[in-house]
Amino acid sequence: MTTTLLLLVVTLLVLAALGLPLVFAILAASVTTLLVVRPGTPLELVPQLFVNGLDNFPLLAIAFFFLAGELMNASGITDRILSFANALVGHIRGGLCQVGITTSMVFAGVSGSAVADAAAVGSVLVPAMKRAGYPPAFAAALIETASVMGPIIPPSIPMIIYAVMAEVSIGRMFLAGIVPGLLIAFGLASMSYAISRRRAYPQGTWLGWRALARASAHASLAIASPMLILGGILGGVFTATEAGAVAVLYVVLLGTCVYRSLDLPAIWRALVISARGSATVLVILGASSIFAWLVADQRIGQKTVELVFAVSREPWIVLLMINAVFFIAGLFLDPLAALIILVPIFLPLAQAIGLDLVHFGLVIVFNLMIGLCTPPVGYLIFLTANIAQAPAADVMRESLPFLMVLACVLLLVTYVPAISLTVPALLR
Repeated sequence: MTTTLLLLVVTLLVLAALGLPLVFAILAASVTTLLVVRPGTPLELVPQLFVNGLDNFPLLAIAFFFLAGELMNASGITDRILSFANALVGHIRGGLCQVGITTSMVFAGVSGSAVADAAAVGSVLVPAMKRAGYPPAFAAALIETASVMGPIIPPSIPMIIYAVMAEVSIGRMFLAGIVPGLLIAFGLASMSYAISRRRAYPQGTWLGWRALARASAHASLAIASPMLILGGILGGVFTATEAGAVAVLYVVLLGTCVYRSLDLPAIWRALVISARGSATVLVILGASSIFAWLVADQRIGQKTVELVFAVSREPWIVLLMINAVFFIAGLFLDPLAALIILVPIFLPLAQAIGLDLVHFGLVIVFNLMIGLCTPPVGYLIFLTANIAQAPAADVMRESLPFLMVLACVLLLVTYVPAISLTVPALLR
């Protein structure tokens, strides 16, 4: 088990570190390991497993939500949500912080991606915060950590990938993220308010109920998009995959017929960008099916259970160990790569301690999203630092209080399963 796992993982990481695209690194590592541990296996198995890994209807949701997020950004819907959030919470001390968190929360209800959330909200709000007198690094740190809500609040592209790998309901995974996402928003809002008071950051002016009503009417159809997705899933009107198609149709109609801000060239650009993003994810998932087959064939998951149980059988200790592994993986690996490598290995362990696989999946995704905000990989650090034109080291330092909030919410979600499982149970 140790030799096989080392050969798989080390080969993959070395090839990826050398700059080989992740899909080819996974394929090369899997085929090399297959030739070493199963030399008599026909290589025809490789394309069969690759195609089988893609032959899954729920994976269509990835393409749909990619496209919905791109169309939403291209149609200017983000600006309307920002205006509404400013009228609602902009008058609070450090009001633009609250605006950023609120906008990220609403945008998360359509995009399903932390990077898309950070790019869309950050490109508008970070310059506005700089003009209002906020330090650039602080503005970047706030948007960076708020973007973690993107894959926690439904819909969520990482949750779709996990659900397919673990064979659990995508709808239940989506519902499990509602309360943790709201806890993240509340925690970040509280921390940003405390920092704003201590540093005397600007306080906006209350625009009045009439201005709030105008902003609400102006953005009502935009805000309704996540409500439509969630409401349809909750009401059993459509599945999570169909919700993605409905979201695309809704945003297109909104941008072309109502706001008239979406033209054919913009739609074409969104199609091209989302097609590239979807194809990148899907070919990696196809390659990962070979990786997962090897893990199952060599009983690596079962041997991992034996190894962990030799240390402790206490569920809370096992959960702590799982959190530690996924947190460390998130520091160095792309979330998709970490899911592909670790889920097949640790899934039998979660089942062995009686962990609900939806709860387990949420803990995994949460860990890996925090990894996007931590060095050395930290995609969100460098993305928001670039938007703010601030040193990445300063953004990391300003992120620390917000990362403490995320860590506290993660521990709550880990050890209080009801936080994530109550909504799916009530609405099953």
